[in-house]
Amino acid sequence: MKNYRFRNERIYRRRRATMILLLVAVLLAVGGYALFAKSSNKDAKNTPVPTQSVTATPSESASPTESAPSATPSDSETPSTEPSESPSDTPSPSATPDAGSDNAGADHGNLPAFGSLAQSGKLDALKAQVQDFVSKQSGKYGVYFIDLATGESFGVNDRDEYIAASTSKLPTNVLLYKKFESGELNPDTILKYEKSDFEPGTGVIQNSAYGTEYSIRETAKLSIIYSDNCGVNMLMRTLGIDNICQYILDVGGDIYYDKHHRSSPHDMAMVAQDLYKLYYNNPEVYGDLINNLENTKWHDRIDSLLPKDVKVAH
Repeated sequence: MKNYRFRNERIYRRRRATMILLLVAVLLAVGGYALFAKSSNKDAKNTPVPTQSVTATPSESASPTESAPSATPSDSETPSTEPSESPSDTPSPSATPDAGSDNAGADHGNLPAFGSLAQSGKLDALKAQVQDFVSKQSGKYGVYFIDLATGESFGVNDRDEYIAASTSKLPTNVLLYKKFESGELNPDTILKYEKSDFEPGTGVIQNSAYGTEYSIRETAKLSIIYSDNCGVNMLMRTLGIDNICQYILDVGGDIYYDKHHRSSPHDMAMVAQDLYKLYYNNPEVYGDLINNLENTKWHDRIDSLLPKDVKVAH
């Protein structure tokens, strides 16, 4: 029995020694791994990180905050979203409207390029409905309709002359924003309200003292949102009435708007169509004018029966 116990004790001692050796080996392995990992981290921190190459490839997209000291305009493959300060860098109104792609960068979602969709062939029926409706109204009405997506159009009494009234504020402002885009006029330039600008009726500038100063941009905003008569007179004085008349003809108008203040639905539709093309190409600049047209103080006519969440530039 003693011999058995002695032999077993020796076996147990060997087993215990083996277990202790294994435990020591595991601890040494763990400790070695920890030291190796620490050394690797230290080496990684001391290793210089390669800097990004200044030269961009077509697949690279630079962050707005990144700058490359030696980069030239040709180094960047991402077009700037800021309004161009140079007329030569600005797309012309006819540059993309005839293309088939939509403008997804505009504030109103995807807009079709002018005339980019197939013609519907249904405008004759619509024209007949409009003619029937207009014929039952008292007074004389003129209508010109353009489907901006297909380029189709029709008119009813559309080329007859009418008193332009406040519709003249549209071509005045579109021409003004074209001058902003080209750099010919600075929106922050100051205009003084003069006695010759006074015209009673709609607007807020008429309540100001002569000599009150307004920026051109502010004057333009008032001329649209409040239909300010004095404001549009200030703009006309700045632009020159002859230039405004010529602009209407240049976009396809028939009537030379002059001191008789005559225009037509067709001519004003040509201006509105031009604004759409300009806005399509450069929403950065013309979005300001579209926003003013959508937020006028008058909602008793064109958009009076439409849901309030429908945006109407009028």
